[in-house]
Amino acid sequence: MPRAVVYNRQGGPEVLQLVDVDSVYPESGQISVDVKAAGLNPFDFKLRSGIIPMPVEFPKGIGTDFAGVVTGVTANATYSDGRPIHIGDEVLGWSDGGTMREQLVVPTSNVARKPADLSWELAGSLATAALTADASIALMNPQPGDTVVVSAAAGAVGLVYCQLAIKAGARVIGTASAANHDYLRALGVEPINYGAGLVERLHTLTPNGVAFAQDNWGREFIDDMLEYGLAPEKICTIVDHKATAELGLSNPGRYERSTATLESLAQQFASIDLVLPIERSFPLIEFREAFELLESRHLRGKVVLVP
Repeated sequence: MPRAVVYNRQGGPEVLQLVDVDSVYPESGQISVDVKAAGLNPFDFKLRSGIIPMPVEFPKGIGTDFAGVVTGVTANATYSDGRPIHIGDEVLGWSDGGTMREQLVVPTSNVARKPADLSWELAGSLATAALTADASIALMNPQPGDTVVVSAAAGAVGLVYCQLAIKAGARVIGTASAANHDYLRALGVEPINYGAGLVERLHTLTPNGVAFAQDNWGREFIDDMLEYGLAPEKICTIVDHKATAELGLSNPGRYERSTATLESLAQQFASIDLVLPIERSFPLIEFREAFELLESRHLRGKVVLVP
């Protein structure tokens, strides 16, 4: 029987279990996939632990991103451009039903073609980070010559966001731990230490001010940007939704995920126009160790399970 990672109550990594589940078969508008990789996202542990106050029905699968091989199709199964999906196709995408499993069924509207030159680990880690960064870029629309400050710049969303902003012509200053400064410099990002004194350091670096800030960390960075002098609407956060409502910040919200956009971004990663490192890959049976690493924070790029 195929296996899946699930949980029956909220809590830390200890509540996760690897269990046998029934084989899956697609119905109309769906395909079935053998999962080759499933990336972890902060949302996964925040929902599992109850940090995000959303209703959860148990048993609950975990994970949103995946890449794999199509094993079953139904009539008229097509990609976003109308081309047919075939058994044996390599795909990537997302699912709300939990992707940390050996098999899954997913709507055809959630899958894109995987470029042949894209690794399974990266393909299975892209959907959330790449599409969230792209949606945030589209919202704030950096222009050539803009200066943008990005928190958690060495995290997955931060790294993709920084590269997209640089491609748009912006000057990007990214907060990160010292261990990640050289890596960020190699991408064209100007690294800066986070924490106490950030506002003063930014004033020194940006005598002409900044256009806006991208928050991938939380309230501490938001408060620093407000103290720096940015108007609330010039701060885009993907983390602190309470602060968004309280302070009037910008937020991409529940943006519409596009498989056409995901496929375009995947092609850029395959051609190394964009990069996203894999911090570490784990076999499916080491799911708890993978989450413990993710929750230690201060990672560079992605943590991924490989069933």
